[in-house]
Formats: sequence, C-alpha cells, structure tokens
Amino acid sequence: MKISVIGANGRTGKHIVEQALAKGWQVVAYLRNKEKLPIENSNLSFVEGDAYDTAKISEAIQDSDAVISALGQSNITGDVSLMSDGMKHIIPAMEKHHIKRVIAVGGLGALQANETTLIKDLPDFPAAYKNVSEGHFKVFDVLRKTNLDWTFICCPDLPDGEKTGAYHLRKDFVPKGEGKIFTGDVADFILKELEANQYLKTRVGISN
Repeated sequence: MKISVIGANGRTGKHIVEQALAKGWQVVAYLRNKEKLPIENSNLSFVEGDAYDTAKISEAIQDSDAVISALGQSNITGDVSLMSDGMKHIIPAMEKHHIKRVIAVGGLGALQANETTLIKDLPDFPAAYKNVSEGHFKVFDVLRKTNLDWTFICCPDLPDGEKTGAYHLRKDFVPKGEGKIFTGDVADFILKELEANQYLKTRVGISN
C-alpha cells in the first residue's frame, strides 16, 4: 500500500507515518518543512508545500492508493478554515489522479447528538470548542458532497500517546468510552480502515 499523509508532522500525522512504515507501506509525507519530521526510511519520501497548493498536493499524492488528511490547527478560536480549505485543494488533486480513498480527522462536535441535532449545536456544548467544531463540520460537509470513498473520523479529547489498540467505534454517533482517544490509536484505526473499508462515506466516532 502507498499512502500520502497531508499534515504529516502533526501529532496524529507522525503516528500515521510511523505505523505505516512499520507495516512496510510506502509513505509520502506532505508538510511545510520536512525537517519537522526527522524520520529516515527507504519507504518514506517528502513533498514540501502547504494546504493551499493544489499543484504540490497533486505531486505528493500521485500514484498513492489513499490520501489521509491529518490537518489540524492549534489556534481553535481563530480562523479554522485551513482544514476545510485544505480538503478543497486535496479533492481536485485526487480527482486528477483518479484516487478514490480518503480519510480525514476531525472532532466530536461533527457527530450527531440525535437524529436531527449535531453535538456542536447542543445548548451545553462548550463555547471554547464551538469555533473549531464548525471547522470540522465544514470538512465533513465538503467530503459528503463528493463521489470519493471517504471516512471522517470524529475525535473527542486527543492527547498525544502511543497506540493501545483498545478503543470503541460508532458510526455517526459518540461511542462508549472515556471521552478521549490517543493519537496513536487514531493512526491505528486509520490504517486498519484503509484495509477493511468498513466505514465508507460516513463519520466515525472513536474513543478509548
């Protein structure tokens, strides 16, 4: 398998890269500065660019079997359009190269609280996370309007940590669990889902 990881030097992205390489997969890391990901492996290559550069993204993903967007933003109260804007540049590059499979990482707020209401729209949803949750929902909204084989992973609190392999999943809704998910476990699920294709064209809640 050959995958391209957009945002490869982020907290989740680096785990995706490391775990994919451990499986013997070929990985293209797309990031602004390759020095931010000090990993050497014969199956790892780098393309430098940002989330708005369709030409560079196209260069990175050509010949890939799947694309993973691990784009995130540390400033969750400011402009969070990077995530959805990045996806809007990834999609045409995928279409150009006839790549169908994409997995993106977002947050809990984009899941359903019930059949008609999103978690981010609940009256008691924390105000501090409202803005970034709107950004995550926009990524989901962009994906669901495509013909791609997409999966949108919706994470609760996301501490950095190695995979445990112990986590719960649920389509469209919040799964049972501890209300957190380690970055290493998100990476573990992504790679398993690329092989299993059990959650095509849907959101997936995940929690340890």
